[in-house]
Amino acid sequence: MATIKPGLDPNLLTISTDSLGGPGPIDFDPTTVTSLATKKNEIIDYIRLRLGDGIVDVELDKEHYELAIKQALIKYRQKAQNSTEESYAFLKLLPETQEYILPQEIVTVKQIYRRGIGSVTGTTASQFEPFASGYLNTYMLVAGRVGGLLNYELFVQYQEQAMKMFGGFMNFTWNPASKKLSIVRKMPTSGRTYVRLTSITASGTAVGSTITIVTEDVWTVNAGDSLIIANSSVGGYNGNYLIQSINRATKTVTITAINALQATSITGFDLRKVEVSSPSTDSPAEVVMLHVFNYKPDVMLLNDHLVFPWIQEYSYSFAKRIVGEARSKFAQLAGPQGGTTLNGDALKTEAQTEMEQLENDLKNYVDGSQPLTWVIG
Repeated sequence: MATIKPGLDPNLLTISTDSLGGPGPIDFDPTTVTSLATKKNEIIDYIRLRLGDGIVDVELDKEHYELAIKQALIKYRQKAQNSTEESYAFLKLLPETQEYILPQEIVTVKQIYRRGIGSVTGTTASQFEPFASGYLNTYMLVAGRVGGLLNYELFVQYQEQAMKMFGGFMNFTWNPASKKLSIVRKMPTSGRTYVRLTSITASGTAVGSTITIVTEDVWTVNAGDSLIIANSSVGGYNGNYLIQSINRATKTVTITAINALQATSITGFDLRKVEVSSPSTDSPAEVVMLHVFNYKPDVMLLNDHLVFPWIQEYSYSFAKRIVGEARSKFAQLAGPQGGTTLNGDALKTEAQTEMEQLENDLKNYVDGSQPLTWVIG
């Protein structure tokens, strides 16, 4: 399984990963929006002043304000369509690799698009197709000549049918919890050398342990070359590695574990199934485009003039509920002339009513979310 480093760069506000080709689908100029810290401080001041801080004592700490804003964002992402955006990302498919871990910001993967219409891509002679060449000649290469719309329609239908028959569409499964994209095919390898194994052992099961691979034949690889372990049923061993050292006399190669291992050795039938190959460079077998929906960054939501008021009000109601929970622990404080009666229960009731109303507001798309379309089936 190829693991893609997840993460949203807080400065550039882009998804930066090794296998998504650098800057990802979330990308805009951060200088055109108010910073996240400033917008959060605006909400904190709004909550504090509405609760009467400065006139009465408000028993909230910084952590409570942060929690209120965080819960408002969580609830908004759960309920509102406007919390996500449609985008595209390029994914490098590695040879003999089917599983990829995408960044946490990716909500769903709708489609995978390939550069070609069939099982191969490139400019080889086997890909010559006379109808496509005729279309190119009619519409692009001959000045002043325009073909009919029927030709274009036939060409598009031809491409779609060819993609259905020859692998232009890629089947996949998507796990929204683990962010694992499983492609139902393996991209072919080229120029790899597979070796027969004598043993695979590790110095321990933790990340960073030394894995020693002993081969039956002398292997023409060098320290620093890439190495791939695949098809291992013992967890933790599959992956891409860099060779740390090699001893040609003992036919031994050492690498460093990048995952926690389930066992310190692979033996028996499990060993016979393991595929070890090299060289495995970073050059992808193919680059595809993912049609995805990803979460908008917090700073984008708080700078949206339709979303910000909702986040602000929900944060205020949540903070009011925290104050109400604290004050309801003591219905009355002892003091002169009968003491002081606290309004904890009233605050909790008000907060619950406000939060329910705010959630109903999302059903009316006050935040700019798109209404539901027709559902068939």
